[in-house]
Amino acid sequence: MENNTFDAIIVGAGHNGLTTANYLAMEGLKVCVLEQRHIVGGAAVSEEFHPGYRNSIASYVVSLLRPEVIADLELKKFGYQTIPLDNALYLDLSDEYLLLTADEEENRRQFAKFSETDYDSYQELHDIIDKVGAVVAKQWLKSPPKLHGGGPADLLSAIKLGLDFYQLDSDTRYRFMQLFVSTPDTLIERWFESDKIKAMMAQHCLPANYTSLHHPGSSMAMLHHAVGGIDGQKGAWGFVKGGMGGITQAMAKSAEVKGVVIKTNAGVEKIIIENGAVQGVELKDGQKIFADIVAANTDPKRTFLKLVGADHLPKSFAKDIEVIRQESASLRMNLALKGLPQFACLPSDIVGPQHLGSISIIEDKDHVERAYRSARSGIPADPPLIEAFIPSTVDDSLTDESGHHVMSLLCKYMPYDLADGKSWDDEKEKVVKNILDYLTKYIPNLPDILVSTQCLTPLDLERMFGMTRGDICHGRLEPDQLFSMRPHPDAAQYATPIKGLYLCGSGSHPGGGVTGAPGHNAAKRILKDR
Repeated sequence: MENNTFDAIIVGAGHNGLTTANYLAMEGLKVCVLEQRHIVGGAAVSEEFHPGYRNSIASYVVSLLRPEVIADLELKKFGYQTIPLDNALYLDLSDEYLLLTADEEENRRQFAKFSETDYDSYQELHDIIDKVGAVVAKQWLKSPPKLHGGGPADLLSAIKLGLDFYQLDSDTRYRFMQLFVSTPDTLIERWFESDKIKAMMAQHCLPANYTSLHHPGSSMAMLHHAVGGIDGQKGAWGFVKGGMGGITQAMAKSAEVKGVVIKTNAGVEKIIIENGAVQGVELKDGQKIFADIVAANTDPKRTFLKLVGADHLPKSFAKDIEVIRQESASLRMNLALKGLPQFACLPSDIVGPQHLGSISIIEDKDHVERAYRSARSGIPADPPLIEAFIPSTVDDSLTDESGHHVMSLLCKYMPYDLADGKSWDDEKEKVVKNILDYLTKYIPNLPDILVSTQCLTPLDLERMFGMTRGDICHGRLEPDQLFSMRPHPDAAQYATPIKGLYLCGSGSHPGGGVTGAPGHNAAKRILKDR
C-alpha cells in the first residue's frame, strides 16, 4: 500500500477524530489522521502559554468522556489520569458567596444563608434531572433513528427510547419535556425563591449556550451535570492530570500502537469528490492523500460548505447547512500567576476549599439577560459572566515554580460579530483589560500576582481550532439541532449524502463537550457500512 493511500482518513485530530481512528484501527483498517496544528488534541489540548506556565488552553474540565471509550482505548494505560473536583464557589459583588463542597450538611448551611427551602428544592430537582439524564445518556452511544426512510433498526431504536421515557413516573415525564422545550427562567422560578440560588442555577445553563434564559429549549445544559461522571461517580467533574491534553495524548498513543498514522501541520484544503463519492483529501500544501472513507471531525459548515463545497451537495441540503446556528459567544483566557488568588470574600494565604473547584461570577439571574442582549447587539458583555478554575491548586505539574498558579476563565457572552464593523484584533486588548478590572473586584491581589495572560476571542478560536464562528459545540445545542436533526436529517446517522464521507465531530449526535461519543458512533457506522 502506498504511503499516501489509506483505508480511511480522519480530518482533525481532536478527541473525536482520534476516537474514530482508534476504533477503525481496532478492526484492521489502515488509518491516517490529519491535523492542521502542530499538536494533536483540537480544543482538548495542553500547551505552555507563557514560559513556565502550562494549561488546558481551551476545553478545561472533564466529566462527559464516555467510560466505554476510556476502557476500549485503554486510556489509563497511556497516561490518562483524572483529579476529581468537589467544590463550587459562587460570587457576586455583594460578597454573599455560596461555597459548596462534598459535605452535604455544610452545603445545607450554605443554602440556609439565603433560603430555608431552596436546598430541599435543589435536591428534588437534582433527582429529577438525574432520572432524565439517565434516559438521555442511554442514547449517547447510539445512532439516532432516521426521521424518514428508516428501517427496522430505526423503528426499534425509537421504540426503546419511548419505553425508557414512559417508564419514568408521570411527574418526571413532565419535567423531562420541560427540560427540552421550556425556558430556563421558568424552571428556575418554579423551584427556587432566593436570588442567590436562582443565579447559581442560571450559571448552570451557560457554558455550552448562547441564549437568553427566556428562550424555549435552552434548559438542556442542566442535563450535562447528570449525564457525566468520573471513575464511576455520577455527575462528578474533574481536571485531567497535566491538562486536557492528557486525554488526547493518551488517545494518540493508543492509536499509534494500533498503526494509525498521525500527521500534524497537515491542514486539509478540500475533500476530493468524484462521481458523488470521496476519493481522499488535498492538503493546503497541495499534497493529495487517498482513501474511499473520509471522516470529518470538523464542524458541519466547515465540512460541507468549505471542504466539500455546495456544488457537490443536494441543493436543499446545502441550504439547510448554511442556516445552522453556530456560535457560542465564548472567550477563553488563561492567566499566569506568581501567587495564590485572594478572594475578597474569603481571603487566605494558603489553598482553601474556595480554590479547589469551579468559581462562578454572576451578579444575579438577570446578569445573564444583560450579557445576552449586549452580545446580540455586537457589544462584548461588560461585565461578563465568568466561570473560572485554578487547576494548579491540585496539579503542580502545570507550573515550574512552587507557589505559582494558572487560572482558566470562560467569559460570556462575547459575540463573534462586533458592532459598527469593529474587529476582534483591534478590540481584544480593551476587552481583556475590562475583564481583568472586573475580576480584580473579586480578587483584589490579582494585579500584584498577574504575570501574563492569553486570550482566545471567538475569532481566535475559529482561527486556531477551525471552529466556525468560535462555536465550541460545533452548532448550538437547541431542540431543532439535536438528535435525529443534528446536523441534518440526512447526516444525523454519521453517513452523509456523499458516499464514503462521514461526520465524527461534535456537530453530530450527541453534540458538544469532550465525550468521544460522536467519534465512537461514527466509527461503528463506518464499520457497519463496510
